[in-house]
Amino acid sequence: MSLLGRWRGRKPKVAALTMVRDEAAMLPRWVGYYGAQLGVDHLVVIDHGSSDGSTDDLPCRVIRNPELDGPTFERARMRLLTRVARDLLRDHDAVVFTDCDEFLVADPERYGGLRDYVAANPDRQVTGGLGFNVVHRADREPALRPDLPVLGQRRSGMFIQRLCKPSLKRVDAKWRFASHGIEAPYEPDPALLLVHLKYADAEHLRSVGDQRFAVREAAGLTQRSAWAMTGADQVQALAEVVAGPDEPPVFDPTSLDPATLVRTRGGAWEAGGVREFEAMRQGPLLQLPERFLGLV
Repeated sequence: MSLLGRWRGRKPKVAALTMVRDEAAMLPRWVGYYGAQLGVDHLVVIDHGSSDGSTDDLPCRVIRNPELDGPTFERARMRLLTRVARDLLRDHDAVVFTDCDEFLVADPERYGGLRDYVAANPDRQVTGGLGFNVVHRADREPALRPDLPVLGQRRSGMFIQRLCKPSLKRVDAKWRFASHGIEAPYEPDPALLLVHLKYADAEHLRSVGDQRFAVREAAGLTQRSAWAMTGADQVQALAEVVAGPDEPPVFDPTSLDPATLVRTRGGAWEAGGVREFEAMRQGPLLQLPERFLGLV
């Protein structure tokens, strides 16, 4: 069936979902980006105990202080997100879940945005983007301006296999392993990038790192948690990994074989690779292709 016949002249309805706590700096970018891509009526923000006012007066649906039911914080979080996504799939063709510092971006040379991507790929039940950590090279780049797109102010980063997460799904499959896995087969698509902005500004990294370190201790997460480093430790580690040439080579998504990026574990399909900071230490430093600048 042709795409025109499949959608009968309409673009698919796609929802986007995130879960936050005190994300005043990043949440406006998340709402702005996905609102422009999908429409603010199709966004859901789950607020897990914010005290900074960041979820007040948002133009989209907000779920406040939901009950987390599970043996650990992370398992309970995955159960909640899967449950909310299940409800959204009743009247949406697909659901995107990302952290609020993650932006799923369709290659602008091939698609007009995420809805065009979903319309053009009706057989992809679950997919995701190639993970790309955008980095702040603080010795040569100023602090981020909130009124400008990040991509352009920042041009460098690193491919991270572990971030090739199953971020977009059409089916009610459970997310697993802190959303790095899902109970359905998937491959990341080189026509999508998952742009991660956690490391795009050193001072923001310091602030959020300290906040999440405190949450980790309160929630009893282990030393293996991604939140187990203080903000100062993360800033120092970032400075070490971003040293390199002024003009790094350009990232080529087509150079990667998607079939090699996912592994199976415990009845789920999971983005493979080493942990994030280990991958960043291994490098290499890369430049984003020019066509992505200004999109986030």
